[in-house]
Amino acid sequence: MDIKLVHTSDLHLGATFKVLGDKSKLHRNDCHDVFSNITNLCIKEQVKALLIGGDLFETAEPQKSLVKFVINEFERLNQEKITVFISSGNHDPYKNGSVWLEYRFPSNVIIFDTPDLEAKEIDGLTVYGLAYLNDTKEPLKGFKAKDSDNFKVGLIHGSITDINWNEQPEAGYRRITKTDLDNCNLDYVALGHFHDILEIKSKTKCFYSGTPEPLTFKNKKDCSVILVSYNSGNVIVKPIKTNIREFETLEIDCTNFESDSEIRKILEKNKDKNKVLRLVLKGLPSLDLNLDVELLKKEFDENYFFLKIDDNIHLPENLTEDETIRGNLIRLIKAEIEKEKDSEKKKRLENSLRIGIGYLDKKL
Repeated sequence: MDIKLVHTSDLHLGATFKVLGDKSKLHRNDCHDVFSNITNLCIKEQVKALLIGGDLFETAEPQKSLVKFVINEFERLNQEKITVFISSGNHDPYKNGSVWLEYRFPSNVIIFDTPDLEAKEIDGLTVYGLAYLNDTKEPLKGFKAKDSDNFKVGLIHGSITDINWNEQPEAGYRRITKTDLDNCNLDYVALGHFHDILEIKSKTKCFYSGTPEPLTFKNKKDCSVILVSYNSGNVIVKPIKTNIREFETLEIDCTNFESDSEIRKILEKNKDKNKVLRLVLKGLPSLDLNLDVELLKKEFDENYFFLKIDDNIHLPENLTEDETIRGNLIRLIKAEIEKEKDSEKKKRLENSLRIGIGYLDKKL
């Protein structure tokens, strides 16, 4: 029997995206559209089930209108006889007052509600899942699935211990060791919590699907869901790109720039109406660089979905502190910069010195 599944997680529906300013609501809508597109993919591929590995919602108590939207999508799958399996996550844990207990979901939706892995079986498929009740549970510790001819799948929101969780926006909750993964007797483990697609090397085929639409600048450019196919003991995994927007961070060393023309070239080269670009300007350029971040943003804003420019350049180290007006200005402001502890105020002082020198040198 051929069995196909779609594996996704970490949609974080209802997230606010405050960093995107007036585009935040639009990106919330992007996430809704992506979820609808996942439903469309399940129907197109005629999958047996949709697996959601936690953090479907940003909170355990999302807005009623958002829950109704999700229920409507699940109803579409119900009409096509596609089952939905859900393991809750640390953002939408299974607890009193949560969405999982306060709403009635369609009959095709199976929400795991136990603290330990529990088997749910449908026509050749057995899915082992558990509810997210606390941060300390080790989901696969001591677990071994029963021998069966079924396609045996684990659905878990947790943290493989081999990953550097310091690079992720959240800590590595609910440890899963490689030994536990090797010994679990499952055919496929569908993980949630890590926000990029990632294969975990093990005797058991195991993947994080990652978020299907970027949530922060830490996400990779392309996001996806995983189409999992099972036939006669063989598991085939196919990532399918899903994201509408592309988040990207570019770091530019401006040390050798004497004007903003190079920065403009970079902004021109990377323009894309669907891109969220964070341009980080670094280095120690000479005072000849007349940088106006707000002017650059106004000029290029319309070429991007959202543009953020971080001015992290600093003053050159070889400024002459002589007895001229220019030298005294440098000495006085540098003294204030060294005393200042607040990074924003320190940056304003650096910019003030750059502008002041520009006026004295009649370059502004």
